[in-house]
Amino acid sequence: MNPKIIVTIGPKSEDYETLKNMAKAGMNIARLNFSHATHNQWEKVRTSLINIKKETGIEVKMMMDLQGPRIRVGNFSEQIEMNKDETYTFFYGKTNIKHKEIPIDHLDLFNDVKIGEPFYLANGLIKLEITAIKNKKIFAKVVRGGILLQRKGINIPETHLSSNVLTDKDIEDAKFGIANGADYICLSFVQTENDLKKLREITEKRSLIIAKIERATALRNLDGIIKNSDGIMVARGDLGIEVPIEELPIIQKELIRQAHWYQKPAIVATEMLTSMMTLPNPTRAEVSDIANAIFDGADSVMLSDETASGNYPLEAVRIMKKIAKRADDYFNSTNYLE
Repeated sequence: MNPKIIVTIGPKSEDYETLKNMAKAGMNIARLNFSHATHNQWEKVRTSLINIKKETGIEVKMMMDLQGPRIRVGNFSEQIEMNKDETYTFFYGKTNIKHKEIPIDHLDLFNDVKIGEPFYLANGLIKLEITAIKNKKIFAKVVRGGILLQRKGINIPETHLSSNVLTDKDIEDAKFGIANGADYICLSFVQTENDLKKLREITEKRSLIIAKIERATALRNLDGIIKNSDGIMVARGDLGIEVPIEELPIIQKELIRQAHWYQKPAIVATEMLTSMMTLPNPTRAEVSDIANAIFDGADSVMLSDETASGNYPLEAVRIMKKIAKRADDYFNSTNYLE
C-alpha cells in the first residue's frame, strides 16, 4: 500500500535544510494550515520544494488546509471559572463578564442552535446545555465546568450551521493555492456535499479536494460528501469532541471503509505523535495508534503540531515512516492516494 506521510509545515520545519531532510526521511506531502499560514509562507515553502526536487530528485506535493468557519468565544481580559449549574449568556456584541455574559464571534449562531443541544468550550473540556434563546442571545447551563480563556473554540455537534462553510478567506486562499501549485485543498468543517460543490466551482479540478470529517453533522451525509470529494481526512481533533470519545476508533474504521467503497483515499490525522513535540521518542500507545491506522486501511497518516511547532520535526517524520512501513509490510493492501 505504501502509505503516504503528510507533514505540517510551521516555524520549526520551514527552513530549507529541514524540509530537505524531511523529504529524504519520507515526507510525501507538505501541508500548510491556513488557520495560521500565509501566502508568503506558502511561496517560500513551494520554492524550497522545487529546489529540493532539483537537488535530490524527490518530489513532495503540497496541501493547503483551509481555515473554515471556526466559531470561537471573543476577547476578554481575565480567565473565567465556569462552575456546574451556572448559567451563561453568549452573544455577538458588547458583553459584561461580571454578569456571566460571554462574547462570541458568530453573528447569527442564535438562529441555528436549539434548546437542549450541547454546547462545548475549550476543546470539549467545558460542557453546557442550551436552556433558552431570546433577543439574539444563547443561554446555556454548565454541565461540566472548567477554566475558559479568550478565543477558545466552540463545538456544537448537534447543530447544523446555516452559514457558508466556505468563508471569504477560504475562497481567497483557495484561489491563491490553485494558482500556486496546490495539489490538494482541504475543506474544513464540511457538513454536506453542497459545501464541496461550492469549492469545486473554484478549483475546476485543478486541485484535488479533501473533505475533512470533523463535525458530527457530517456523519449523517457521508455518501454525498465522499462522492463529491477526492478523498477524506479523519480529523480526530474536533471530531473527537463532537462524538463520544469511545466511538472515535469505530468511526475511524467506518470512515476509511466507506471511503474505500468509493475508491477514494482516507487520511488519518491528529495527535499521532504528540509526545514528540517535547520528547525525541514516541510513546508505545502512539506507535500502536499509527500502526492501527494503517491496519484500518489509511492511505496516509499526518503529522500536525509535531512538525509545525514541535522540537523534533525530523525525528517525528523518521519514526512515522518506520512505523507506517513496518505496518504496511505486515498488512498490505491497495492505496488510493496517488
